Amino acid sequence: MKKKTYAIGCAVLAIDMKHCAKKLGIDIEYKFLEAGLHNNPKLLKEKLQAAIDEICATDLCDRIIIGYGICGKGTIGIQSGSVPLVIPKVHDCVALFLGGDQAYKREFKKYPGTYYLSAGWCEEKTEPISQRKQWVYFGDKKLNFNDLVEKHGQDAAEHTFDFLNSWQKNYQRAAFIETGAKTSPKYEKLALEMASEYKWKYDKINGSGELIGKMLTAFDSTSDILFVPPEHVIGFDAIQSTLSANPILDLKTNLKKTSSKKIIPGIKIHPDSYIKTGLGIDAGGTYTDAVIYDLKEDKTLCKSKSLTTKWDFTKGIGSALKKLDQEKLLRVELVSLSTTLATNAIVENEGQKVGMILMPPYGLGIDKNILFYPKSVIQGQLKITGREVIPIDPDEVRQKAVQMIENHGVTAFAVSGFAGSINPEHEIQVKDIIHEHTGLFVTCGHELSDTLNFQTRAITAMLNARIIPRLASLLLDLEKVLDALGIHAPIVVVKGDGTLMSSTMAKQRPVETILSGPAASVAGARHLTGIKNALVVDMGGTTTDTAALTDNLV
Repeated sequence: MKKKTYAIGCAVLAIDMKHCAKKLGIDIEYKFLEAGLHNNPKLLKEKLQAAIDEICATDLCDRIIIGYGICGKGTIGIQSGSVPLVIPKVHDCVALFLGGDQAYKREFKKYPGTYYLSAGWCEEKTEPISQRKQWVYFGDKKLNFNDLVEKHGQDAAEHTFDFLNSWQKNYQRAAFIETGAKTSPKYEKLALEMASEYKWKYDKINGSGELIGKMLTAFDSTSDILFVPPEHVIGFDAIQSTLSANPILDLKTNLKKTSSKKIIPGIKIHPDSYIKTGLGIDAGGTYTDAVIYDLKEDKTLCKSKSLTTKWDFTKGIGSALKKLDQEKLLRVELVSLSTTLATNAIVENEGQKVGMILMPPYGLGIDKNILFYPKSVIQGQLKITGREVIPIDPDEVRQKAVQMIENHGVTAFAVSGFAGSINPEHEIQVKDIIHEHTGLFVTCGHELSDTLNFQTRAITAMLNARIIPRLASLLLDLEKVLDALGIHAPIVVVKGDGTLMSSTMAKQRPVETILSGPAASVAGARHLTGIKNALVVDMGGTTTDTAALTDNLV
């Protein structure tokens, strides 16, 4: 039986995806999930993964098109199974309606505070203004105005609605995107009603199906599209702020599912292409453990333990590796490192001296809630929409940086600005100025987190900058030892969520390895015991970490 192409997407994209597929003459089986799941990324991930697994189980599919973007990171962690996935490298559906990220950025620059609508969005999400006045969402709960009046009185109901509708102040424009997929005066009318009701400017924008077309026809990754091969997981590259594909290193499962299956017409995956022998190293605060593992047979070949030598990691790592079977060691094709180094450095308040540069919102004084020194507030302000209110003063940035170096001996900087995750331009400017003037390392909040909480991003950037030398030293020492032993396998590092990152990326973002050791312990406990519900306790020399495993999830 001939295999089909499937598409799973948000219901707001249904009109445009079907229209584009028809124009291209592509036969696609569709499954659309209810609109609004981006507001609950965890639920989005659960429903999307379930839909993918269901389609893969039929063995009737050659490719699955994913009609989502990053969507609040709801697609991060999605696994491809036995069938490759195709997903656009965009943050949300607006870029798909406009034809790509560049078009989105142009519109954002003109009007950061824009509420976008399309024919598909209107059909799935919008209710007439006359109805919209009568209800409002509080979290996932829909509140009815008349119910509030009955229970709490007219004044309380009005105040509640005013507060819950305060989001409208973040927008200045309603824009209807005319994609040409389905035209009707009623769609544009809804957008006009919204603009009139909320006193926003109104614009009609010509959209494009170009990016959707690329998505539907892609068999390789491009600058716009991510092609996720079988047995890979979708990741997030915070530095580039885009999606990535990482291998799932479970050979036994991979071989069962894909060794004899045709994945893409003309392309077959041979079992010999998979990694057969891996080296696992766990660098703890007290001991360094090493294991050579046969991924094909799913068994440990040999293992060893040595004391961790923090003053020179090469000694502890080298000692552990020398105790292993040297013939088997030379067959290693991948090296995976888990470590409590970052966690221990933070717990013990160690690391290099960091200067924090902040650009908080005007008048709120929330920078005072960040109990870290040295820190400095500089000129440069954005609205919550990302629109610039006050520009950066380069001379002030240089002056503050030099003062921190001279007065506090800082050797790295952390930069965080209000609305930096929406518009990182100010953070990038400050980073470039400091690096050019001092030559020191700078971490920006937007590089590590897309959360709107500027304080959280500031602390995350500070921790990352503080522990960079320590993890970089560990990885460089590991590379030296492996090179001396003639092992040239790629090195990956276990992140705090149990996924893997390259050693190059780990040197830039060591903060993501916090809880790396405990994450590896949970994965190991689950694998060794087969128990899906358990309390896992990792008792180390510095910290004791616990994790609850429920239905295979932490």
